[in-house]
Amino acid sequence: MLIEQVDAHDEAVFVEWFGVMRAAELATRPGEPGILLHEELALAREGQAADPDNRWLLLLAQDGDRCAVGAAKLSLPMRDNAHLAELELAVHPDARRRGVGRSLAVEVEQRLREQDRTTVMAYVDEPPAEQGCSAGREFAAATGYALAQTEVCRDLDLPIDPVRGTELEQRCAPYAVDYEIRTWRDGCPDDLIEDRALLEQRMSTDVPLGKIDLHEQKWDGDRYRRVERRNAGMGRMFFSAGAVHRASGRLVAVTDMGVPRAEPERGYQWVTIVLEEHRGHRLGTLVKLAALEALAAGSPRTKDIRTWNAEENTPMIAVNEALGARTNGLAPCFQKLLDT
Repeated sequence: MLIEQVDAHDEAVFVEWFGVMRAAELATRPGEPGILLHEELALAREGQAADPDNRWLLLLAQDGDRCAVGAAKLSLPMRDNAHLAELELAVHPDARRRGVGRSLAVEVEQRLREQDRTTVMAYVDEPPAEQGCSAGREFAAATGYALAQTEVCRDLDLPIDPVRGTELEQRCAPYAVDYEIRTWRDGCPDDLIEDRALLEQRMSTDVPLGKIDLHEQKWDGDRYRRVERRNAGMGRMFFSAGAVHRASGRLVAVTDMGVPRAEPERGYQWVTIVLEEHRGHRLGTLVKLAALEALAAGSPRTKDIRTWNAEENTPMIAVNEALGARTNGLAPCFQKLLDT
């Protein structure tokens, strides 16, 4: 077996790498939307450029006939968390049970040691029929990974029931009279950008993390603007809503929902956070309702939105279930500490 690093500017090889990742994804969730070639290519090229926020290291495994049989993606934070790497590893469905995954895992760990990374984390997608018994979970245990946290996958059909939405808003509004709900698309307003960056930083400290070895991230307005440019380069629309505290003028809650322009049938919930000192005012529900309304108007072809929550994050789970979201599997996070 040959394992080589992939240059994202070699499009033919990148297509082979992507083909393995997508084939493995379809084997887990047949017929569902998933990763898109142009999005992954844009991210990979940025992650292999000079001075990225997250460096991407891609590996492709080929058998003796030079057929692509395995792929791995390592995301290496460069602004903070220099000890950490996030791994995605895939084996083509036609090449499983042949040692491809184990060979890739060994190569991954060797390369991470060379990068002085000591912690590697990986998520496993478990559809309902595979909850708790997936091949990915078995592989993680066999290669020395320990369960660090379990997230629950939920899907919300769109548009939401207007009666449900109106009732939720009417119930929540009296708690939030000291806040203004604002919406925007694709780019945060200039007057809110530094607060938006702070909210991103607080996502690394204020949400349930289980045993995940994540340290506080460092964010400012410039870094967040780079995220927005990255989203634009991927061809994604983003619909956002935030809560501004009237007395201070500060942005204290936000939610973002991303939709691929090329295949808008499914959207994805990204960040939702309310600063701890402003919780209890139903802001999580109100910003989600506002963003969903903006999404429905701006992307009427979107039929559902997928979200993930740590199973211990009961407040956000309550918000999503009140909106009508239904459980659709698990996403356990596994973690391994590497010997140095």
